[in-house]
Amino acid sequence: MSRTPGVSPGTTSLQTDVAVYLGDCSGDSLSVVCDGSSTESRGSTWQRALLALASPTPRGPYPVAKQFTIFVHEMSGYATAGTPATNTLRIDVRCEGKWAYAGMRNAEFSADLPPIPYVIGDDVVTTARRLFATTSSP
Repeated sequence: MSRTPGVSPGTTSLQTDVAVYLGDCSGDSLSVVCDGSSTESRGSTWQRALLALASPTPRGPYPVAKQFTIFVHEMSGYATAGTPATNTLRIDVRCEGKWAYAGMRNAEFSADLPPIPYVIGDDVVTTARRLFATTSSP
């Protein structure tokens, strides 16, 4: 099982919230596409994020865009300390031709993810789900 940066093992509860926004979130106005939550504690961050996007609000249809941003926020409670730990990932996605490229970062690190297949015409939520599913695969 993979370890989430900033979240220690041995947690009693874990909530994963995912929000998808159009564009690169650098302007004054943010255009939210959808958001979703999961309280599943098992699996990787990517698996939990995929579960959070299983039934997002609103239900769609979702826009097609060449650039969008995903925020994955996890909050866990420790069994002993009772103090929540949080981790927020920002994932910037850019779709070009047959590939989607994603870079992720949080307060501690930044990294580029391997490109994933992109089907022209797929909406941003379909692409985000594919990103999480592909990244969570061994």
